[in-house]
Amino acid sequence: MRTVLRRAILTVTVVAVLAVGPAAWAQDETFGFTIDAARLAADRHTLVVSGSYTCGPFDATGPGFVDLTVVQGRTTGFGSVPIQLCDGSAQAYQAQVVSNSDRQFKRGAARATASGYVEGFRGDLRFLQTTRVDNQNITIQRR
Repeated sequence: MRTVLRRAILTVTVVAVLAVGPAAWAQDETFGFTIDAARLAADRHTLVVSGSYTCGPFDATGPGFVDLTVVQGRTTGFGSVPIQLCDGSAQAYQAQVVSNSDRQFKRGAARATASGYVEGFRGDLRFLQTTRVDNQNITIQRR
């Protein structure tokens, strides 16, 4: 009797996981975003930051955005990455980060922060995914 009960419970559990699991997995609320490199532009008020992001797979309803901030000592710069393709594969990006003052960036250590979102649909399911990178250590390279 206990064996029959255990098998019944196991069967119900497996069926529930198979029925609900794919919907829950498809609704992952975050997407991957990396900051892989930063280099000085010709104008030292500007950095070119590069990396990749992975979101979806779903059809984006419009561009999402990731805001970038780079802090080096008393110099702070801001930039943005448009998120346009969410097919589940890694997408490379390059973005300019511009100092918000007369201070210039230089080669060496800095910290980067990123946060943003993208939304879209797959069939009748609506998706909103967010990303966040907090105080990642980076090294600004020469151009």
